[in-house]
Amino acid sequence: MRVRRFSADRGSKVPGGHPGLFAVPVLWDQALARGQDSDDLARRLNGAPLLVDAPVAVAALYFDPNARMDEHDADHPILLLVTSGQGFVRLGGAAGETRAIGAGDAVLWPAGILHTVWTEDQPLAGIAVECPRERGAAD
Repeated sequence: MRVRRFSADRGSKVPGGHPGLFAVPVLWDQALARGQDSDDLARRLNGAPLLVDAPVAVAALYFDPNARMDEHDADHPILLLVTSGQGFVRLGGAAGETRAIGAGDAVLWPAGILHTVWTEDQPLAGIAVECPRERGAAD
């Protein structure tokens, strides 16, 4: 049995912009860790994530009040499961659809679509699942 602690106190600042956003890698494709020193990986990620031989990644995300994920896209779909708090999500760029989200909501961002999350006066926590490329997606 392998157990991985992913509570907010284990979070690392997400590189780049993303003010007030912290993450804890929980599950990672072991191909991403090949050739890296396991002790260095554990230090950088506040403990090594569980490694699997699959193109998937899972991270716990923690948004402070007034936090913001920089708008970006990905070449694969991403599922966000909101576990606590409240915030907002926008899909499709500045003119895209915006919705309020809270605990119990699941948001799916398709591959290649701009997305962002932000909070106002409350924090938000969730689990992001970065899925393998969709069947039939061009390489």
